[in-house]
Amino acid sequence: MRNHGTGSDLHTMRSDWRPTLYPAILGHEIVGNVLEIGSKVVDFKIGNRVGIGCQVYSCGNCDECNSGYEQLCAKKVFTYNDMWKDAEGVPTEYQAQEISSAEACPLLCAGLSTFAPLKRHNVGPKSKVGIAGIGGLGHLAIQWAAKMKAEVTAISHSSQKRDEAIKLGATHFLDILDPNDVEKFTHSQDIILSTSCSSNTDWSKYMNFIKNHGTLILIGLPEAPLQIPVFAFMRFVKVEGSLTGGRQDIKDMLTFAAKHNVRPWIQIVPMKDVNEGIKSVLNGEARYRVVLEN
Repeated sequence: MRNHGTGSDLHTMRSDWRPTLYPAILGHEIVGNVLEIGSKVVDFKIGNRVGIGCQVYSCGNCDECNSGYEQLCAKKVFTYNDMWKDAEGVPTEYQAQEISSAEACPLLCAGLSTFAPLKRHNVGPKSKVGIAGIGGLGHLAIQWAAKMKAEVTAISHSSQKRDEAIKLGATHFLDILDPNDVEKFTHSQDIILSTSCSSNTDWSKYMNFIKNHGTLILIGLPEAPLQIPVFAFMRFVKVEGSLTGGRQDIKDMLTFAAKHNVRPWIQIVPMKDVNEGIKSVLNGEARYRVVLEN
């Protein structure tokens, strides 16, 4: 079994977003093989390779489920820091044999969370997309947008990530601390996908990079309230959030990843060294996802 440790796990360990239901078993990008099946299981067989993202249940009957937004189902159950509501799940079967189990792990949440909003906004050859933050989420977002043939601008506080951003597929690199870059990229992006969860983000700069009628999409979840200048909205700039993806999004994401060779950059760590893996993520040393392996 392979299990991926993420920034979300760290936030949950520390009750950063909301009180955690301790004791909590973390990890929500999991790939393994079926060893046993219950009497009601019809979709999977012993030996099948299966994956679990950040959600394990939706009712399958409500308006949100029927419109492909199972992640917004009122009866949803998340993989961790949640309580099972005594309901039978709605299984989804999909295949992506071209993708290794270790590489598939991060795709089940980080990959899905960055792919789904780009899909919803119909990103394509005429799109100009900024990816803010080049880390566990951002390095996948750059690849998705680039393979969708968008003009991609990687946005970072660290010029040291320039070469990696270009290697991942970025067309441009914007150093947010460089005044020349800040001026050059003013009102240049149709969409900015923000993967950062920093509480010190200067949102006025990010909003200024977005074209009139453009959109700021929040994937990372800052711990502090956002300070966004009201005048940005006078240019019809929109701000929206995004929460993982639905079952069809998962299928589309895995199919796209297999076809276009989108893969996470991973470091495999034995499960017995889980604490070392957590330290690597906590200290920002992971490049870019840590996969724990049994």
